[in-house]
Amino acid sequence: MALTNGDALNGHSYLSSFISLLLRAEPYQPSRYAQCMQPNNFMGIDNICELAARLLFSAVEWARNIPFFPDLQVTDQVALLRLVWSELFVLNASQCSMPLHVAPLLAAAGLHASPMAADRVVAFMDHIRIFQEQVEKLKALHVDAAEYSCLKAIVLFTTDACGISDVGHIESLQEKSQCALICLLNRSLNI
Repeated sequence: MALTNGDALNGHSYLSSFISLLLRAEPYQPSRYAQCMQPNNFMGIDNICELAARLLFSAVEWARNIPFFPDLQVTDQVALLRLVWSELFVLNASQCSMPLHVAPLLAAAGLHASPMAADRVVAFMDHIRIFQEQVEKLKALHVDAAEYSCLKAIVLFTTDACGISDVGHIESLQEKSQCALICLLNRSLNI
């Protein structure tokens, strides 16, 4: 299903359709995440855990509804999601404009749920800091919903997962996603 170098208009139309399908697969509108947040943008641990669960659940639901993913073998679907769930979580957190003060509270929720040794606490807090930095950088780019969908598809369709049965097919899906993102960026730059 790779695009040929033939008619550019047909390729553009195909990519636009692909992007539309990626967008329609989103289980929640970003505004739905706001239900977890208080009017003053303050969140308690329960609300933070609820938001985190929604972000993770929405990543899985999105993947189940995008083109081509449901057609993969279940073992490949599981392998891909197990490998990239954290990247999808970061993209969803940025897309829903998760308040940045939530990251330390998310850390507190994790520490509260399961006490850790001091060295593990340091490593855990480092992961939270990296998460916060990644979300900040993505927010600064002002990525739109279509671009987020393409980025998530690029991340999901990776050939780095162990035991993938059809590496070539997954690679072509990632390439389609990359072409769709390039098409979006070219359109926004009027190229």
